[in-house]
Amino acid sequence: MKKKLLIFDVDGTIWDSEKDVFLSFNHTLKTMAGFEITKEQFQKLAGKPLGDMFEKVLPDDKKALSGKYEKDYKKYYIDEEHFADATVLFPDVKRIIDKFKNEGYYMAVASSKPKRILDKMVATFNLEGFNYVLGTEESDFKHKPDPQIVNYIMDKLNVTKEDTVIIGDSKSDILTGKNAGIDTIAVTFGYDKKENLISAEPTSIIDKFSELENILEFKK
Repeated sequence: MKKKLLIFDVDGTIWDSEKDVFLSFNHTLKTMAGFEITKEQFQKLAGKPLGDMFEKVLPDDKKALSGKYEKDYKKYYIDEEHFADATVLFPDVKRIIDKFKNEGYYMAVASSKPKRILDKMVATFNLEGFNYVLGTEESDFKHKPDPQIVNYIMDKLNVTKEDTVIIGDSKSDILTGKNAGIDTIAVTFGYDKKENLISAEPTSIIDKFSELENILEFKK
């Protein structure tokens, strides 16, 4: 697969943030609603916007308050900086990102997280290879699977659809790529279940981040 631009999701693809996100989500639920959800319930929410996640699990009489829950979550997770308590890069990520940078790839982040936290986390993990770091949360970008953020990145970097691929761990990531008319690579080590990824019919599926070295070739 010869490409020039690699667009990555981050949670469940670049770094393993599930524990921090899960604990912060439950912190808000317990503080404001007096209950928590299981890890299995949380994993079923993978790839959804934060407000939709809260609305999905809140009882009917509290669904209208999902915005307040989202605000409390961000205060705890972002402002109080619990976003990297237990978050780590997946194996080989740093090495391969650096290698791809040296080979000449454009690389970008397209996430549902706010850009301000993405910038902090990219800096924390010394991921200097990314040309663009963009998040749909707290921005004018529409949430995935709308392809707006992907189209924006391709336009800014002047790269064609044929030369672009999106890499992510959720069905939403794969559908985003399909909606943008680009190739897709699904990773099975993230949040979503493998059967959900297969049902989205990605161009390729990998079980380890290091497999990208075998799939991708820089298009000169």
